[in-house]
Amino acid sequence: MSESHEIPAPAGAVVDPEEFRCGFVALAGRANVGKSTLLNRIVGTKVSIVSEVPQTTRFPIRGILHRPGLQVVFIDTPGIHKPRYRMNEEMVRLSTRVLREVDLVAVLVDASEGLGPGDRFAFELLKQARSRCLLVLNKIDLIRK
Repeated sequence: MSESHEIPAPAGAVVDPEEFRCGFVALAGRANVGKSTLLNRIVGTKVSIVSEVPQTTRFPIRGILHRPGLQVVFIDTPGIHKPRYRMNEEMVRLSTRVLREVDLVAVLVDASEGLGPGDRFAFELLKQARSRCLLVLNKIDLIRK
Protein backbone atom coordinates (compact mmCIF):
# COMPACT_ATOMS: atom_id res chain seq x y z
CA MET A 1 0.00 0.00 0.00
CA SER A 2 1.39 3.40 -0.91
CA GLU A 3 1.50 6.40 1.37
CA SER A 4 -1.73 7.91 2.63
CA HIS A 5 -3.17 10.89 0.77
CA GLU A 6 -4.94 12.05 3.94
CA ILE A 7 -5.09 15.83 4.36
CA PRO A 8 -4.62 16.54 8.07
CA ALA A 9 -6.69 19.25 9.75
CA PRO A 10 -4.70 22.28 10.82
CA ALA A 11 -3.63 22.10 14.48
CA GLY A 12 -6.37 23.46 16.72
CA ALA A 13 -8.83 23.73 13.82
CA VAL A 14 -12.39 24.24 14.97
CA VAL A 15 -15.24 23.34 12.64
CA ASP A 16 -18.57 25.09 13.06
CA PRO A 17 -21.17 22.35 13.75
CA GLU A 18 -23.45 24.03 11.20
CA GLU A 19 -20.77 23.52 8.54
CA PHE A 20 -19.93 19.92 9.46
CA ARG A 21 -21.20 17.23 7.09
CA CYS A 22 -21.40 13.47 7.53
CA GLY A 23 -22.75 10.75 5.26
CA PHE A 24 -22.80 7.06 4.40
CA VAL A 25 -21.63 5.68 1.04
CA ALA A 26 -21.96 2.02 0.03
CA LEU A 27 -19.48 0.54 -2.43
CA ALA A 28 -21.50 -1.93 -4.49
CA GLY A 29 -21.13 -4.01 -7.64
CA ARG A 30 -20.47 -7.56 -8.68
CA ALA A 31 -17.64 -9.61 -7.22
CA ASN A 32 -14.02 -8.65 -8.01
CA VAL A 33 -14.65 -5.17 -9.39
CA GLY A 34 -12.33 -3.56 -6.81
CA LYS A 35 -14.66 -2.44 -4.01
CA SER A 36 -12.30 -3.52 -1.20
CA THR A 37 -9.24 -2.05 -2.92
CA LEU A 38 -11.06 1.26 -3.39
CA LEU A 39 -12.15 1.35 0.26
CA ASN A 40 -8.58 0.75 1.43
CA ARG A 41 -7.30 3.47 -0.88
CA ILE A 42 -9.93 6.01 0.20
CA VAL A 43 -9.33 5.61 3.94
CA GLY A 44 -5.56 5.34 3.51
CA THR A 45 -5.07 2.02 5.31
CA LYS A 46 -5.96 -1.65 4.90
CA VAL A 47 -9.36 -2.21 6.52
CA SER A 48 -10.80 -4.66 3.99
CA ILE A 49 -9.25 -7.88 2.70
CA VAL A 50 -8.22 -7.86 -0.95
CA SER A 51 -8.10 -11.11 -2.91
CA GLU A 52 -8.60 -12.37 -6.44
CA VAL A 53 -10.93 -15.03 -5.02
CA PRO A 54 -14.61 -14.04 -5.55
CA GLN A 55 -16.85 -13.48 -2.53
CA THR A 56 -13.96 -12.79 -0.13
CA THR A 57 -15.93 -9.97 1.51
CA ARG A 58 -18.79 -11.78 3.23
CA PHE A 59 -20.05 -9.04 5.55
CA PRO A 60 -20.24 -5.26 5.09
CA ILE A 61 -17.00 -3.61 6.21
CA ARG A 62 -16.85 0.04 7.24
CA GLY A 63 -14.06 2.53 6.77
CA ILE A 64 -14.24 6.17 7.80
CA LEU A 65 -12.74 9.07 5.89
CA HIS A 66 -12.04 12.13 8.05
CA ARG A 67 -11.52 15.59 6.60
CA PRO A 68 -11.90 19.03 8.15
CA GLY A 69 -15.64 19.68 8.20
CA LEU A 70 -16.73 16.25 7.02
CA GLN A 71 -16.78 12.59 7.76
CA VAL A 72 -17.79 9.88 5.28
CA VAL A 73 -18.50 6.31 6.34
CA PHE A 74 -17.77 4.01 3.39
CA ILE A 75 -19.28 0.53 3.47
CA ASP A 76 -17.63 -2.22 1.42
CA THR A 77 -20.42 -4.67 0.55
CA PRO A 78 -20.22 -8.30 -0.57
CA GLY A 79 -20.29 -8.68 -4.34
CA ILE A 80 -23.76 -8.74 -5.86
CA HIS A 81 -24.38 -11.92 -7.82
CA LYS A 82 -27.10 -14.46 -8.52
CA PRO A 83 -26.88 -16.68 -5.45
CA ARG A 84 -26.71 -20.45 -5.87
CA TYR A 85 -26.19 -21.45 -2.26
CA ARG A 86 -27.60 -20.37 1.10
CA MET A 87 -24.42 -18.51 2.10
CA ASN A 88 -24.51 -16.58 -1.19
CA GLU A 89 -28.17 -15.72 -0.63
CA GLU A 90 -27.28 -14.22 2.74
CA MET A 91 -24.38 -12.22 1.26
CA VAL A 92 -26.63 -10.70 -1.42
CA ARG A 93 -29.32 -10.01 1.20
CA LEU A 94 -26.78 -8.13 3.34
CA SER A 95 -25.65 -6.11 0.32
CA THR A 96 -29.15 -5.11 -0.72
CA ARG A 97 -30.09 -4.17 2.85
CA VAL A 98 -27.12 -1.81 3.02
CA LEU A 99 -28.16 -0.20 -0.28
CA ARG A 100 -31.39 1.03 1.30
CA GLU A 101 -29.67 2.46 4.38
CA VAL A 102 -27.06 4.78 2.89
CA ASP A 103 -27.04 8.29 1.45
CA LEU A 104 -25.28 7.24 -1.76
CA VAL A 105 -24.28 4.02 -3.52
CA ALA A 106 -21.07 4.08 -5.55
CA VAL A 107 -21.66 1.32 -8.13
CA LEU A 108 -18.37 -0.07 -9.37
CA VAL A 109 -18.06 -1.58 -12.83
CA ASP A 110 -14.92 -3.26 -14.16
CA ALA A 111 -14.37 -1.15 -17.29
CA SER A 112 -11.86 -3.66 -18.68
CA GLU A 113 -14.63 -6.27 -18.96
CA GLY A 114 -17.45 -3.98 -20.07
CA LEU A 115 -21.05 -4.32 -18.91
CA GLY A 116 -22.19 -7.89 -18.49
CA PRO A 117 -25.14 -9.82 -17.09
CA GLY A 118 -23.73 -9.59 -13.55
CA ASP A 119 -23.66 -5.79 -13.77
CA ARG A 120 -27.22 -5.73 -15.12
CA PHE A 121 -28.34 -7.94 -12.21
CA ALA A 122 -26.69 -5.50 -9.76
CA PHE A 123 -28.33 -2.53 -11.50
CA GLU A 124 -31.73 -4.20 -11.17
CA LEU A 125 -31.22 -4.67 -7.41
CA LEU A 126 -30.20 -1.02 -7.12
CA LYS A 127 -33.28 0.03 -9.03
CA GLN A 128 -35.48 -1.97 -6.63
CA ALA A 129 -33.70 -0.43 -3.61
CA ARG A 130 -34.37 3.07 -5.01
CA SER A 131 -30.88 4.13 -4.03
CA ARG A 132 -29.18 7.32 -5.14
CA CYS A 133 -26.29 6.01 -7.24
CA LEU A 134 -23.00 7.13 -8.70
CA LEU A 135 -21.39 4.99 -11.42
CA VAL A 136 -17.67 4.36 -10.88
CA LEU A 137 -15.66 2.85 -13.73
CA ASN A 138 -12.76 0.92 -12.27
CA LYS A 139 -9.70 -0.75 -13.82
CA ILE A 140 -9.62 1.72 -16.73
CA ASP A 141 -5.84 1.28 -16.83
CA LEU A 142 -6.43 -2.22 -18.26
CA ILE A 143 -8.35 -0.94 -21.31
CA ARG A 144 -6.55 -0.70 -24.64
CA LYS A 145 -5.97 2.95 -25.56
